[in-house]
Amino acid sequence: MHHTRLFGKRFGSGQPPSRERVERSSAPKATLTAFERRALELFASGLPRGEIAQVLNRAPKTISNSLTTAKDKMGARSLTEAAVLLASALNG
Repeated sequence: MHHTRLFGKRFGSGQPPSRERVERSSAPKATLTAFERRALELFASGLPRGEIAQVLNRAPKTISNSLTTAKDKMGARSLTEAAVLLASALNG
């Protein structure tokens, strides 16, 4: 069995998880930070990343990274899906 090493520790078999092990959920897998939540809310309102960066006084790359992290934490396939999941969580 092949393992991936990172900083001297072994992680997994180096193979992607099987389809059965990958579960998508409408509930976030981890809590979003206030910054990630605000960036995602602004994205959901229709602002492009550049304008979100101006509003939040951050670099556009920081906004992109935060949006991707929020999406991943929520188990969403896209930013649009993450925005819908966030709206559902806030309204329900």
